[in-house]
Amino acid sequence: MQGNEMVGKIKTILATALAAFFSLSIGLAQAADTPISFRLDWTVYGVHAPFFLALEKGLYKKEGLDVTIHEGQGSATVVQQLGRGQNQLALVDCSTLLFAVEKGLPVTVVMRVVSNILGIIYPADAPIKSPKGLEGKIIAFAPSESSGMAFSALMAADGGDIKKVNILNPATGAKNTLLLEHRVDAIPGNINVQPQQLEAKGMKVGHFLYSDFGVKLMGQGVVANNTFLKEHPDAVKRFLAATVEAIKMAKANPEAAVDAIIEAHPELRQNRAIYLSQWQASLPGLTTPDTKDLPMGTMLASDWKEMQQVMEKGGVLNPTVAPEKIFSNDYLPKN
Repeated sequence: MQGNEMVGKIKTILATALAAFFSLSIGLAQAADTPISFRLDWTVYGVHAPFFLALEKGLYKKEGLDVTIHEGQGSATVVQQLGRGQNQLALVDCSTLLFAVEKGLPVTVVMRVVSNILGIIYPADAPIKSPKGLEGKIIAFAPSESSGMAFSALMAADGGDIKKVNILNPATGAKNTLLLEHRVDAIPGNINVQPQQLEAKGMKVGHFLYSDFGVKLMGQGVVANNTFLKEHPDAVKRFLAATVEAIKMAKANPEAAVDAIIEAHPELRQNRAIYLSQWQASLPGLTTPDTKDLPMGTMLASDWKEMQQVMEKGGVLNPTVAPEKIFSNDYLPKN
């Protein structure tokens, strides 16, 4: 009888221990599986490839993150959604973000992705080689576009007169069509987006960069909701670590990176060649002369200050928020 009682006690102890073990294991798994809703700045295009690559290769999962990627409808809308807490992290145009933080939106830029990608795009045979060459021409951009916001600064940088430029303000996303139909002479845009789209439609294009004329802008960055950043700083660090690893992988193997987009969105397979050329056009903007020897994604206060001055000179922004309140490098991996 005593033997049976002893066996019974041992079984009870083992059962309790196993239950505790599995409960602990489940608890640890749940604790590590932090959900993150990440919103892109726009519908899918090439610069998004590393994020999809990180998802496909399980890099986010490896960091204990359950990441879902959502398309956006422009940085102005995306940053508002982020500030309201609809998403935890987002890819946002940094020029647009400046306006948001001036209005008190609770967001922080935690990583620079690409910089100095804004340019003026025109048919290859057009006699446009500089901002001053746009005088007497028709250009088109939506008022909320960062390229449009900085346009007056671009004209001033080359000694041009913006009053001599005919500016149309079409709906967001319509300017490509206007250029294809030769209803405008040029459009401002990202040189890693619009040229590839236009050439896929049969138009050979040329471009010059805003930065060629001293108008340097931060481009796009990963931005965090401040509440999430405060409550889950380690999750943000892990997200950025996985993203940096994915960018390095995508830089080494662009084909695989673009395949990750198609894996997530097979309905977009017909755009694969466009995405590939867009991602390849993004590569020079991954670093800047001042950050090329620093960890990937690093931002400098001087770059933010310069961008504020560009926007102020263009008459579209009255900056009152110090750059140090806008961004942080504290969440980036150190190598």
